[in-house]
Formats: sequence, C-alpha cells, structure tokens
Amino acid sequence: MAHLRSGGTTPWSRWSGEAAAAGRVLPGAQQLELLRRVNESLATGHAADASTEASTRLADRVLSAPAAGRGKPDLALAGVGTHDFGPRPVDPGELPARELVRVATTLLAEDLVALGVAPEREPLGRPWRRRHRLIGDPFVVGRLTPVLKARGRPQGGPLPHVVVAAGPMDELLAHTWTQRCFEHGTMPWLDWLRYWRERDQLPPRLDLATAAARWTHQPRQVRIVTDRSRLASELGVRRVPPVTLPGADAAELSRRVAALVGLLVPADRRPALMSRTWLPRIPPTDTAPVVVPPGEREWIERAADRVARQVRRAGYPVVGDLADLAPRFSATSVTDAGLDPRELDGRVLDLAVRMLIEGNTEGREGR
Repeated sequence: MAHLRSGGTTPWSRWSGEAAAAGRVLPGAQQLELLRRVNESLATGHAADASTEASTRLADRVLSAPAAGRGKPDLALAGVGTHDFGPRPVDPGELPARELVRVATTLLAEDLVALGVAPEREPLGRPWRRRHRLIGDPFVVGRLTPVLKARGRPQGGPLPHVVVAAGPMDELLAHTWTQRCFEHGTMPWLDWLRYWRERDQLPPRLDLATAAARWTHQPRQVRIVTDRSRLASELGVRRVPPVTLPGADAAELSRRVAALVGLLVPADRRPALMSRTWLPRIPPTDTAPVVVPPGEREWIERAADRVARQVRRAGYPVVGDLADLAPRFSATSVTDAGLDPRELDGRVLDLAVRMLIEGNTEGREGR
C-alpha cells in the first residue's frame, strides 16, 4: 500500500518489497488496483503537473472509498494471511474493470456534488418575440434549451410555436437513453431497449404526436421537424450549435455516476448537476455513441410507422419528410453496435481514471 500511495505502479503479482505496517485494515483489492491504474495514468503524462500533495490526497481518497452498487464487497489480497470465510482473496490485476469503476464512481459522484451547479444568468426577455416550445429528441432539447434561453428565447409562454425535433427512430432512441444518463440515470442500454421492445412502445418523449398535443390543440401551432438543417429557422434563430452525442463510454459512466448522485442530493437537483456541471467536464473520447443493434429492427420500424401515421392523422405540418422517421440502422452487426461489455467497461474505467485525475489537479479547496 505504501508503494502505491507514493505513486508506484508495480502490479501485486510482481511486488516483492517490504514496508512497515500502516494500519490494522488493508484496503480492498478494488481500491488498490484502481490506485495503481491512477498512478500509471499519471506516470504516462496525464495531469503531469499534479503536485505531490494533490496526488497523495487522491491516493488516500481512493484507498478509503467504498465500492458502490451491486457487486462484490471489498476483496482481500491473495497471499495475505488466511481467510476461512468470505469471498475468495484475489489478485487485484485480475479484477474486471467493472469492479474498479464501482470505486471510481463513488469518488466522482462526491466530487460532482461538491462542485454544485453554477447559477444561470437570466437574459433580458423580449416579450414581443414569438414564443417557442422545443420538444421531441431529448438530447437535442437538452442541449439547445439553455442556448436558446441565453439568447433571450426561453421556452413556453402563451400559445407557443411547438417545434418537435424528430429524426430516424433508432437515433432518437439512442439520444433518449443518452439523455436519461445525464438526468436521473437509467438501466443499461440493451436492458432499456428490451424494456420498450417487450411493451412494443416508445418512450413518451418519442411519441411525437401525443407530446405535441400536450402543448397545443391547434395543429397549425406545431411543426414536426425531420430536416435538422431547418430547425434553427423554426426556432426563430439564425443558427444553432451542432449537437454531438457523447461516446458510449461517457454515457455509461454518467449513468453509473447519476445513480450515486441520486443518493447524495434531492431528486430535483440531480438533472442540473448531471447536465450543467458533469456533462461539460467530460473530456472527449474516441468511443462511438451507442447505436441500436440490428436485432431490434422489426419493432422499431413498426414504431416509426405508427408515429408517422399518428402525425398525419393529427394534421401536424412537417418540415422535411415523415419518411425520415424510418430507422437507418447504422449498425449492421453486433460488433458495429459496440456490444462487447468487457471492452466498454475498460473504456469506462479509462475515462473514470482520467476524470479523477483532472478533477484532483483542479483541487478540492473552495468547493
């Protein structure tokens, strides 16, 4: 433990040094291996300007952090003492990445809650402007609503122009799940898809005609926008920033962090923490976003066709073509869909370690 606490990176299976006893209880194998991974990342140049004090502080936090969520309890080290009961001692280097992520997410959730949410600046309103209500694609809505508000175009008001951001149904499903990860958290991607498939339904926010009807009973006040190049004009602005979906690793890490944040703050505070504080802090990765695997084709095509019929029946004007609701299925195989859980867990762990280090170099003083 002293070796790791001082920045060492030697795996347990190759360690042969000696050190004085540092306490009656040795940290679990998950904590020790996570700290070794953090040290490796620091040694390869990530946050190389981290001070010794900051590194020691992070080491102590990692060693004392619990492993959150479902999984094994803190595991003993193989070769240390005898264990007549409890889980079998393990070599930390053989632990799956998911076990280490359980420890990392505990620390990331604590850091996020400590940061809080910066207050939003209230722009001057322009009451003579036409009011809009943007609904539909949850990720697009989540990214553009604060942008529009900052430009003096807050949502709602009397008789708003209801703009429904639409698109290929498989992409809308991926966007919906990803946005859930940055709100209250949700179940894993494939479990979430199976939940809706078994009900042969879509999430409420993707039931476009029903969602529009909640805001107005006048079809002429609604626009179903499937052509994203025309979304800005429907919102009364010259342009809107591009909306880029985070990678599957960022979404999955956020999903796990959101679950823990929900244990630390009231439910109504969690979405703002996740979307306004956490999301902007996620560094870019080269992992592709989640995509719908080809085995989901039949029910999603059926759902897209049902939504198109409902929009026609309601008489809502369409900006673009309702044929654009048909899923594209960019994934042609299981490999394309990025469904190898072990590879994804490894990338989630890499991202978690990176964010732990970057958050630590910013310092926790003043939080």
